[in-house]
Parts: sequence; C-alpha cells; structure tokens
Amino acid sequence: MKTLEGRYNLSDFVKEMTGIVAVEQDEMALVSKAEHLVGKLVQDGSWFPFDEISPDQSKYARHSLYLDPKNRFEVLALVWAPGQATPLHDHDGTWGVEGVLSGRLKVINYLQTGKVSDDVVNLRYSGCMTVGEQSTGQLLPPADCHILKAEDNQSAITIHVYGKQLNKFKVFEALGQEGLYKTYDHEVSYTS
Repeated sequence: MKTLEGRYNLSDFVKEMTGIVAVEQDEMALVSKAEHLVGKLVQDGSWFPFDEISPDQSKYARHSLYLDPKNRFEVLALVWAPGQATPLHDHDGTWGVEGVLSGRLKVINYLQTGKVSDDVVNLRYSGCMTVGEQSTGQLLPPADCHILKAEDNQSAITIHVYGKQLNKFKVFEALGQEGLYKTYDHEVSYTS
C-alpha cells in the first residue's frame, strides 16, 4: 500500500499491521509479516519527523509513534546519540521487530537457556552483528535478549514494533560465573 505521493508512511504501516494482528494466529508468521512491513517503513524516511525528535544526551530516547487501541502492537522510534547503548535486556515476553532508519547499530544477542531461581537465569551469548540503514531484525522469546549500541560516532534512529505496549523489561547483570545473570525489573518511559 502506498500513499498518494507514492511513499510508504506510518499511516500505511499502521493500517497494514492492524490487519495482520486481527487475523494472524501464528506468532512466527505474524513477526515475519511485521518485519516485512518495517522493512518497507525504513526504506524511505520522508515520513519521519526528524526535526521534532532528537536524542537525549544522557540515554537513548524512546518516542511513541503509535499504540494500537487494543494493545496488540506498539510502534516506537528510538533515537541514539553516538555510543549510547541499552543494558542487556529482554522484551517482557513479547515479540518484536526492529528496523534501522538512519545510522548503524551494534546488536549483541543472548539466548535464555534456563532459570535458576525467580531472579537468576542462564544466558548464552549467541552472536554479534552491526546493522545499517534499511536493515531489519526480529525477536521471539526466549531469543529476545540483547544489547543495542549506536555505532560509528554518529547518531542513529531505529523503529521498533512490539506485540504490546513495552513499558517494562528485565535487565540482566552478570554474576561472575559464566552464563549466570541476575534479573531486575526495569520500568521504561517515553521521551515523547
């Protein structure tokens, strides 16, 4: 679907995504379709309000672009100053899709392989990659733990779509024994 100007934009994305979450029952298929739409969205940034959204110098900025009224998905723009990073975190049990609108992002992935107690888990490093503009990726628990970091001494803007409003997640802190991590609940808010 294209706008009258022929460019795919956030309204087009929301309309198509709403149709997908209304009918798709298979989570893997839903995430693949969502990734395809995010790929279309990050191909052309003319829809994005670059002048209105900027990084926070103390941490990456989270800007809400859309929340489905039935809480079936949320669209965020994360804006990164050079070198800013997330802690090692999960996505509160939901799926996610991420796309790079501008800049480059280093993604350090972990897989949750077990639970020792309510606040201690086993994580295994599962790879690292750097993604550039127009790249996308998907997350499905338990393979949804990662660190994101802006690369190349430049700011970055990423578009994130989650299977619900993501207002909290778990942060993981290494305990010193290989693979063991203590978990902490972390509440998140929006910059705008």
